Amino acid sequence: MRAEIIATGTELLVGGTLDTNSLFLSEELLPIGIETMFKTVVGDVEKNIEEALHRAMGRANVIIVTGGIGPTEDDITRKVIAKIVKRRLVLNEDALNAIQAKLAGREYAATNDRQALLPAGARLLPNPVGIAPGFFLDEDGLFIAVLPGVPREMEAMFTEGLRPALEERFGGKLFIRRRTLRTCGISESAVDQAIRDILKREAPVTGLAARETGVDIRIVATESGMERVLSLLDRTESAIRKKLGDFIYGMDSQELEEVVGALLSQRRLRLAVAESCTGGLISARITSIAGSSGYFEQGAVVYANQAKTGALGVPAETIERYGAVSRETAAAMAQGIRQTAKTDLGLAVTGIAGPGGGSENKPVGLVYTALATAQGVKTDEHRFLGSRTQVRLKASQMALDMVRRHLIA
Repeated sequence: MRAEIIATGTELLVGGTLDTNSLFLSEELLPIGIETMFKTVVGDVEKNIEEALHRAMGRANVIIVTGGIGPTEDDITRKVIAKIVKRRLVLNEDALNAIQAKLAGREYAATNDRQALLPAGARLLPNPVGIAPGFFLDEDGLFIAVLPGVPREMEAMFTEGLRPALEERFGGKLFIRRRTLRTCGISESAVDQAIRDILKREAPVTGLAARETGVDIRIVATESGMERVLSLLDRTESAIRKKLGDFIYGMDSQELEEVVGALLSQRRLRLAVAESCTGGLISARITSIAGSSGYFEQGAVVYANQAKTGALGVPAETIERYGAVSRETAAAMAQGIRQTAKTDLGLAVTGIAGPGGGSENKPVGLVYTALATAQGVKTDEHRFLGSRTQVRLKASQMALDMVRRHLIA
């Protein structure tokens, strides 16, 4: 089944509002066996919404529209839908009663009644958390559903009303499942070269998505049975893992800080972090995971040279001789935080995040990471491209990956 999601609202085009609804819906449709093939964003202009709907009707079996069903003049989705399907708008008594009940005790504007107008023959989708009801039409091989634009309301209406209707109508005919393998420390071109034979296969559909923190490998399998889908995913994942090995750190929505935290917990080890150019980002990522107090001791932001020497005991002569951004200083920082915190592991990062401060010998993007353990200190040099924010994020990712690789060695 082919789906198209149409997000309406001029604010999505020029108002700075992000369309998160389409992302939610496309994810939720896959387990039902419906694959989103197109996404359209259109402003609150009647002829443009009408054009988008006509286009969608020519290329999709399932159309889901979000937004434009409130009480204001620019909420015109229901009007356009009625015109497209050649139905009158009729007052739905159940919808009207629900609207009036939710607004009981408040000043009631007559314009609220228009939210209860639905195309004749449409089935009502109650709004569990808001006011405006949704609806859907299922006729002549075309399924059109309309949901609110407010994400919280849209998600609740889909979960409680539209999903059961879609499962009843389309569920069990086709099984679509997606799996994502997440990598770190390898470029998109290198991943492409390593698994090129798998990427060329018609089934499952495998693709790459480059992120600031690594490359994701998406595997989408479509089969007539669940066991066949899962088997195809497992075989493909196994083949990819054989080619990429430890470059793969997690699956689906897993972030590296979650993986590192789980490994530290399993090995009953504690970590402390000293940060210069990342300014506390690594510590923030680690402590974003619930239960991190079980393995994270402390973090120190030692930005100035005096802080490095005073808080961590980095020898002043080390900084003077090699510079604050150097392997030697990074190693001394890692040793210093490990000794200060009395932890099993000490992680450190120092670098030039930019946009200024670089030189020919030490350009912007140069970052050193170091990990101190009972066996000694290991340092890595990195040269990142991008803005200050991008360099800091990439540095935090590679620092965490340094810990991961040590723990799985």
